[in-house]
Amino acid sequence: MSFEFTKYPRRINLGCGFDKREGFLNIDINAFHDPDLVCDITDLQLLPSGYYEYAIAKDVLEHIQRLKIRNTLKEWNRILKIGGVLELQVPNVIGLLILLTKEENKSPIVQEKLLQCLFGTQAYDGDFHYFGFTDILIKSLLESTGFIIEQINIKDEWLFLIRAKKRFDCHIEEIFHLNDKDFVTEVYKIFLGRLPDESGLQYYLKILKDGITREVIIESIKNSDEYKTKHA
Repeated sequence: MSFEFTKYPRRINLGCGFDKREGFLNIDINAFHDPDLVCDITDLQLLPSGYYEYAIAKDVLEHIQRLKIRNTLKEWNRILKIGGVLELQVPNVIGLLILLTKEENKSPIVQEKLLQCLFGTQAYDGDFHYFGFTDILIKSLLESTGFIIEQINIKDEWLFLIRAKKRFDCHIEEIFHLNDKDFVTEVYKIFLGRLPDESGLQYYLKILKDGITREVIIESIKNSDEYKTKHA
């Protein structure tokens, strides 16, 4: 599959939902949002590296599984040029907790509304929140994936509004671009110092086929007794 990206602006709206914007390439995984490109925003291989000047991801990053967030930011880094801007809006967990404890917010209706901000509307597949953020965590994630934060503000007491700039290239490691079998083999070699046994190989190939992410496979290996003993 190919995509004529040159027909669209060098500004990109990641996970646009129904918030489609003029002057942007609007991308979403759900076709019913009628985006310019139906695509998984964690894997933008249809788009070139170092091409876009500006990317916005409003209320998006919290919909991505925790272990996949860092690689997603690396993928967004890849498509931006050096000096390109990434604008984020994400939930502020501490802000939400403060709101939940306020006396004027202690009715069941308001509490449910605030918790919806934390866990998502849950109206359809993909409309769930997997994660939330603190200022310490979002700063660390952005700095470790090639960005420098220019501005961070609070909106409505429970949202972070962040403007960050790409300062260096930070791409996803090549291991994530291998086929499933080679990926599992390399993970065993890197973290356990050996080739996978047949049962281990088939187990991980099966759960990859079932939709488990590669980041989860690495986390599983690193939590194994064998890894902990080897690296004690």
